[in-house]
Amino acid sequence: MAADLRTQKRLERLRQQADALLELTQAINRNVVDSDLFALYRKSLEAMGVGKLALFTLKDASTVWGCEVEWGYPTQLPHLENAHEVLSGKAHAIVDGDTSVEFDLAIPVEHDGEVIAYVVMGDREEGRGMSPSIRYVRFITTLTNVLVVALRNRELTAQRIRTAGLERELELAGEMQSMLLPSVLPNDVHRSFSARYRPHHHVGGDYYDAVALKDERMAVCMADVSGKGMPAAFLMSNFQAHLHAQLERYDGDLEAMVRLLNDRVFSSARGERFITFFLAVHDPNTGVMAYVNCGHNPSLFVPANGVGTFLGEGCPGLGMLDDLPQVGVGQLEVGKGSTLVCFTDGLVEQENLQGAAYGEHRLQQLVEDERDAGTEGLNTAIIVDWEQHRGAAEPADDTALLTIRFS
Repeated sequence: MAADLRTQKRLERLRQQADALLELTQAINRNVVDSDLFALYRKSLEAMGVGKLALFTLKDASTVWGCEVEWGYPTQLPHLENAHEVLSGKAHAIVDGDTSVEFDLAIPVEHDGEVIAYVVMGDREEGRGMSPSIRYVRFITTLTNVLVVALRNRELTAQRIRTAGLERELELAGEMQSMLLPSVLPNDVHRSFSARYRPHHHVGGDYYDAVALKDERMAVCMADVSGKGMPAAFLMSNFQAHLHAQLERYDGDLEAMVRLLNDRVFSSARGERFITFFLAVHDPNTGVMAYVNCGHNPSLFVPANGVGTFLGEGCPGLGMLDDLPQVGVGQLEVGKGSTLVCFTDGLVEQENLQGAAYGEHRLQQLVEDERDAGTEGLNTAIIVDWEQHRGAAEPADDTALLTIRFS
């Protein structure tokens, strides 16, 4: 009779455990939120008589063990910086300031050879036979493993989805950004062009262009938008449209054009992003090139003979301020054989493995030495020299290069 009763109780416990495991598994499959899963976990174990329990888990990419669920302890248990040291020691106590919370048992829960959780247990009432913590320790470990592994997999899946979404966004932004770059540069009797562009991780914010104006004038520009992804690509696309519209109506007033472009960028980005921008207009009839540098890397101008100079006259980047305090417009005489090299920060700020940047001085020296080469040959020489400097270091940013030779 006593044996039958023990068997009946054992079967009842097994049925209770199976029901708890099934209920938790079904809740996981229904994608129930984490807080409800922890509540279900607690309800199942309390129904089995577990009077004290705390579950510590290590969040992905974190070093702190958080107490996800607890009951039966006199105070809220703190997060743990080193759960292995605290819970695997002989003290059997969690110390937080002046408070010390004792526990009876701490069980590590492993997955793929890695401890991903600790179950800390005890009983409210002592001295009444085998405690539920000991009686059900294997089941508690199994139930905890199912819960924590499911949450870990859910987190990893969400991360993969976010990563895949970001990758797709970058691909789309890259396609949009590449459409902004001119497929053919407008070579003519007064100017010849060559351009190189290397995006960083699918998409960059770099943009260059050359637009023929009335009376044989030519506008050339180089720009870089802050940030990456679709927001940056949309802002640059919007900026290109405004720039082309203004160039169609260009009347020779560069300052007015830059102020209007600043208004457009600030209105579109609302101060959250900005665009650095270099714009120059060359008039072959007067031999003068006017330019404005809006917070961009200064373009390098190298005459047919003599020392090169970097063109920095201008104003802050577009969209940084709602109203530009002043806009400086630079001018210089452009003789035959002169060269203008426009670039973005990915060129001159690229570091090698020793942390040394390529730098403006090295670029200037190379262009001066290669000033007799054609634009394509000059760009090739710049990229080869840049690659030699970079060595095995990863490219730090997008790299855009636009070279103009005046004839």
